[in-house]
Amino acid sequence: MDWSQLPPDLLYFISKKLPDLSDFTRFRAVCKRWCSAAPVSDPPRQLPWVVTARYGLPSAVRFYSLSTGKYYSRIFNEVEGKQLLGSSHGYMLAFDPNSRRLSLLNPLTRKEIHLPVPPTDSNWHRPLYIGPDPVQSGDDVVICWSSSDHVLTVGLCRPGDQEWKKIQISGGVNGQTYYNGMYFVNESKTLATKVIDTKTGTTLSTIPPLICTTTGNPRGLYYLIMSSGELLGVYGGKWTCQFIGDYEFEVYRLDSESKVPQWIRIDSIGDRVLFLDDTVGFCLSTTDLKGFKGDCIYFIASLYDMAGFSDYPLCRYDMKNRIAEAVVPGPYGDMSSWFFPCIS
Repeated sequence: MDWSQLPPDLLYFISKKLPDLSDFTRFRAVCKRWCSAAPVSDPPRQLPWVVTARYGLPSAVRFYSLSTGKYYSRIFNEVEGKQLLGSSHGYMLAFDPNSRRLSLLNPLTRKEIHLPVPPTDSNWHRPLYIGPDPVQSGDDVVICWSSSDHVLTVGLCRPGDQEWKKIQISGGVNGQTYYNGMYFVNESKTLATKVIDTKTGTTLSTIPPLICTTTGNPRGLYYLIMSSGELLGVYGGKWTCQFIGDYEFEVYRLDSESKVPQWIRIDSIGDRVLFLDDTVGFCLSTTDLKGFKGDCIYFIASLYDMAGFSDYPLCRYDMKNRIAEAVVPGPYGDMSSWFFPCIS
């Protein structure tokens, strides 16, 4: 059979098995028949890419793909000088330090969605939730920022809104996440975890602090991650080390069925993989990701040397062997944020 005459169902099946968006794009470029069998709105499941610049982006945005182990560049003059912040789906949070404007940017399609202006004294803007299609879905865009009085603000809006709906958290935070209209935050002062309804701003419940079994003292959780309806807490990763091997992680799950909710340490996360940046984390299952190892934590380390220089390499922590190692060989890079590539 001529390859150009393959049945559409078979072509669709093949397209869903492609491990990287670059392969999917080349597949669609073969001919019109292959293109129509693989709609851009229904790409195969993807591993995230990593943005390889932290601040003051050049006009060429560079990404690293976990699937292929390759770097990709995208010329995008509109992002020059801006900061792409935090982990997200197809759109990333962009901050222009000159105009102090926030927007959502898709670095691959160049689509931009302007967001309400943040307060003039705000800084350290980070996304907590940006859905795959913020325009059509009707979901809130959820970000956070700090202010000059050291109060953390969680801001919610939808594209087209003129201002942010705000929830203020005083006293500092450790881990935080947003899920299905609920904001989960581990307070740095009390080390308790609060569950806040973002519609009303009311605290629905307060989860007691994690107690360290070694010292008996309460301990903070630096990441809160929702995984298949289960809340995970991660201790570790948010400090600067001299060597990658110095990084260690502990993972806990919330036992909400006990009389008093408590955090239970787990030694394995099975076929799941955790991805962490400097603010939030997310979880993927390796069930449909052939050849990708589970029971690991991917994180962006912050390394220093005696001369005071910093590197930000992409690293992997093996939960079974409890060993951290660099993912990308060669000189350490300047990795920043996770990004799920999207061309629709």
